[in-house]
Amino acid sequence: MKKWNIGVSSIGSPIGKIYIQDDAAFQEQLSILKTMCEIANELECKYIPIFSFYIPKEDNFDDYESDVISKLKQFATIAEQYNIILLHENEKDIFGDIARRCKVILGKVGSAHFKAIFDFANFVQCGEDTQACYDFLSNHIEYIHIKDAVYEDSINVVCGTGDGQIASILKQAIDGGYQGFLTLEPHLVVFDAI
Repeated sequence: MKKWNIGVSSIGSPIGKIYIQDDAAFQEQLSILKTMCEIANELECKYIPIFSFYIPKEDNFDDYESDVISKLKQFATIAEQYNIILLHENEKDIFGDIARRCKVILGKVGSAHFKAIFDFANFVQCGEDTQACYDFLSNHIEYIHIKDAVYEDSINVVCGTGDGQIASILKQAIDGGYQGFLTLEPHLVVFDAI
């Protein structure tokens, strides 16, 4: 890849896309993450996106905080061993779906190898104000996903035509010195995670 001056910014990952109570799947993911870190090092890529576990929809997500933090710390320990940065992506139906819980995760995991992805559409789909989310999390954001959605029906739409406030937040980020990656996420169809 060096011959053509091409690099890899991050490796797609299923890490953390399991139910919080599924301990067998968690043990398997610890092993998968080690392999992914080895691959990332071979590709000279320092980022792996992860998620913070599906929570049963009928339960209070906040009740799972200590278990989520404990498991994410184990992921962060592996990342540190390989000098990789895990990027937590805010996504609906996982513990870190809203800005408040994302901040809890980032603060309590407390690792230089654990940062945040900012995904506009995912915050919109959780009913969050993206500007307030950006202001609340900006010190932790290492990577930005350009994807938009509308509050009315949570449907993904062409970037800039939804409620994500993409243009104004990107301007704020860049004016504030953001030099990380911007990833275009093209899914404009219904996406079923499970």
